[in-house]
Amino acid sequence: MNRQILIDLLTNILSSQGYDVNPLIRGTHPRTDLVVAKDGRMTCIQYGGTETDLRYFADAVQGAYDALFISDAITDQMVLFADRHNIRRWDRAELEIRIGKAMLAEAEDARYDLLGQEYQKSHEYEPQEYQKYEPQGHHEPQGDPAGRMPEIIEIADDSRDMLQLRCASIRVDERRAIATAKGFVSGITGAAIEFVPFWNYRYVIDTHRQHKTKPIHLSSEGSGAINALNREKHEYLQDVCDSISVPCQNYEIKSPTVTKVEAREEILNDAIESNTKNIATTSTSGSAIITEHRTVRPLAKDIDLDMDIVYLPVWEIKGMNGSIMIDAHDGNAITAPVDDDVEFL
Repeated sequence: MNRQILIDLLTNILSSQGYDVNPLIRGTHPRTDLVVAKDGRMTCIQYGGTETDLRYFADAVQGAYDALFISDAITDQMVLFADRHNIRRWDRAELEIRIGKAMLAEAEDARYDLLGQEYQKSHEYEPQEYQKYEPQGHHEPQGDPAGRMPEIIEIADDSRDMLQLRCASIRVDERRAIATAKGFVSGITGAAIEFVPFWNYRYVIDTHRQHKTKPIHLSSEGSGAINALNREKHEYLQDVCDSISVPCQNYEIKSPTVTKVEAREEILNDAIESNTKNIATTSTSGSAIITEHRTVRPLAKDIDLDMDIVYLPVWEIKGMNGSIMIDAHDGNAITAPVDDDVEFL
């Protein structure tokens, strides 16, 4: 992409969001494409296409500033290097999403921070025309004989909501989900999270049956989950928490359509079927050998069942030619529908 057009676009968006572009600082600006500041936090932004560009950027900021590197594509090596040097990175897909959200927010007169961070000083702000910014870790004492600086406290990002919801943890961020989705759809246009309800269950069977003089022990354990929208089977949802922070402004919590009674009946029937045994016994009558077959199965009352509703977070990645769902817990593309109205390729 054209570097200067990109920098001009970012400058216009960030200026409209209250950022100070090329702020007055103590010392010299790092040699980067763009320097902006807001609420006591300065961010250096650089566009580049190679790992070498990223290394030059790391040398320029030297870990003293909030740093953002933008590239058309981010390789695994660039990810590792950026993480080691505490540099945020956006690939083309991430950039498209954030710019799109910024444009929509402006059209809807809504609040959205392109850089995704908001900071608040614990002391009163200096007047804007005299406010000065310094690199992190390079402070000069101001009015405190011990040389201590007022803290900069990071507060929660307005774009994240905390939900009181029993949910499998979100271990795959938007960037990774989009990268996976690119193998299925082209021209990514947006991303959202759906919380899909599942009846999560475990059961234990431990009972005895008697066939003539022979005791038969039925013992088994099982677990799994049933999609509460379409009854599809799923493995047991693990790593479940009671609340979840949503890393996306666009999300939807689906309401169960399969009741607990219906799910319980289905689970019990499956457990009975999978633990049914065919027992063969032989006996003699004179010179004849008689073989008898008997089916032995547990009853519903023999099954100790524990079940509850748990939500699975799923990224819906939309493209120009359709959409694909990415499991936000394990990062895999979902090849079967998670509800009755999602388009799959």
